[in-house]
Amino acid sequence: MKKNKLARNASPKRDALTTFQPLSGKVNQQLPNAFAVLPLLIAMGIVPLIVLLKVIPIPPDYQQFWITEYVFDFFSYYKAQIIIFCAGFILVNALIINHLGQLPRRQFRLKIPLMIYAMMIVFSTLFSAHHPIAFSGFFERYEGMWVLLSYLILMLGAYLFISTLKQLWLILGVWLAALCIISIIGLFQFIGVDIFQTTAGRFLILPSQYQSIANSLDFNFPKYWIYATLYNPNNVASMMALALPMTAVCFFLSQSKIRRIGFGVLTGLFALVLAGTHARGGWIAVICAALLLFGVFMRHDLLRYWKWLSALSLVAVIAFAVLIFWGVQRANTVTLDQHHADYSIQVAPEHLSERLIRHYGTLGSGRLYIWIRSLQMARETVLLGRGPDTFALYFPNQDSYKRFFNQPEAFVDKPHNLYIQTWLNLGGLATCAFLAMIILHAVRTFQLLTKAQPSGEFYMLSSGLYAGWFAYLVAAMFYDSVVSVAPAFWIIFGLSLAVNHQLDSAIKSENPAALSI
Repeated sequence: MKKNKLARNASPKRDALTTFQPLSGKVNQQLPNAFAVLPLLIAMGIVPLIVLLKVIPIPPDYQQFWITEYVFDFFSYYKAQIIIFCAGFILVNALIINHLGQLPRRQFRLKIPLMIYAMMIVFSTLFSAHHPIAFSGFFERYEGMWVLLSYLILMLGAYLFISTLKQLWLILGVWLAALCIISIIGLFQFIGVDIFQTTAGRFLILPSQYQSIANSLDFNFPKYWIYATLYNPNNVASMMALALPMTAVCFFLSQSKIRRIGFGVLTGLFALVLAGTHARGGWIAVICAALLLFGVFMRHDLLRYWKWLSALSLVAVIAFAVLIFWGVQRANTVTLDQHHADYSIQVAPEHLSERLIRHYGTLGSGRLYIWIRSLQMARETVLLGRGPDTFALYFPNQDSYKRFFNQPEAFVDKPHNLYIQTWLNLGGLATCAFLAMIILHAVRTFQLLTKAQPSGEFYMLSSGLYAGWFAYLVAAMFYDSVVSVAPAFWIIFGLSLAVNHQLDSAIKSENPAALSI
């Protein structure tokens, strides 16, 4: 009762930090309706959980890039289709709202780089030599033009249509609930119990016409590795990198004991799942996000949590060191074996890149080899890329030095780096536009967080969304954009913009001269 009394007697300045400002002068022109939020809820809460077989024939022109005549896709096709549907839903809703004169007018600081990025997606598709792939995406990936543009629409929808804290928490709550399901599935996989290999699990992921193949169904993933519903352990690590810093921030900054307990449990759960992926890039991302938050919190009296922060950082560093040691040991074993097998046949003069591949190509689970060969292709896409999701069509999979790769027989269809992926598929101009969006938002959010009062839900949400958003982008140096995870990132991006809009208004209302940005 005492707490409620304090809330009722709060000053207007404090209220500005805990409630969204109206989008216009009339209350009925706010957007609390379910139609504005529904596609975001679907994208965050349903899409990551979808696992369902789709059998797709390979066109004759592309059978050389696949090992069978059909693609048996469980993790990407339907996710991509629903993402496109959600984006279309948002567009239709925006047109209706605009027709009614209720579309919110918010300053969008990223509009120029966003427009350039979108245009380069379209241009790289139209000028691509592989229109079927550029429009719809490569097999088992499906990040073609329609999906990439849908990501941008999801971001704008999250920015424009979220008008209350209730809506914001609803979206985040649905997402966290989906991640709990993913985590439970993953932890069972980690102890050797894969739900998708059980009779009931196979029944759920196979359409009725394919139930006859249930007994022969098998996923080629190492035992005790977590891939959950996201197709690949790396994708799970990328998703956990996006979520874990946010829940950790909410754990530290929540005023409610119940919330702190809940976010503490979620943080521990996501950390366990991240460890179960054996993915070192995820831990690097989390550690970098922690360092970023230290930089923010040093401006305020928030380092009172230094014991907790130090303990969590120590655990993260130890886990990362163990994974690094394990990865280096494995890489050294593979490299020594390959040197022993191939030393006698390699007598020709080598360029620096070949020498690096020979000695270090297996580092990072073979990423160094892929990065070297990918960067050698980058000079051809300085302005315009070869089309969305066309990387696999141009990577030199017949390269003789591929024998120094961890899996020489594997077909490389992704560069394991979002920025290289963007450069090669969409072009250097699109990559610069994407980086401009990132830098502008990163700088802007840091400035707001160091000027705002470190209290209220806006501050907690802004710093939490910022930390997760930043961690994903660090992890993106080791992982690709994939339809299992990328929609969540772009929506988080939009939510972060929406919260910053309100945080900015709150700062100006307290001290209009405080901002000169």
